[in-house]
Amino acid sequence: MHPNCYYFIQSKPEYKEFIRFHPSWYRTLNRHPDSLPQFVEAARQYHGQTFPQQLEKWQKNINTVSMIMRLFK
Repeated sequence: MHPNCYYFIQSKPEYKEFIRFHPSWYRTLNRHPDSLPQFVEAARQYHGQTFPQQLEKWQKNINTVSMIMRLFK
């Protein structure tokens, strides 16, 4: 693997975990180290760190709190 890709993946535990569960990305990065931005986006999606996923999580929390508030009224 290209040294820059290797050090980039080792820099964050989320990337290391993602590449362990998805070995196809290891092969892809070996052959095409320029596909690192696609790897980062796929890892963010896997870990639920994209904006729509975070927004959905906030909506669920707000709905839960509002349900609890209605229960106590």
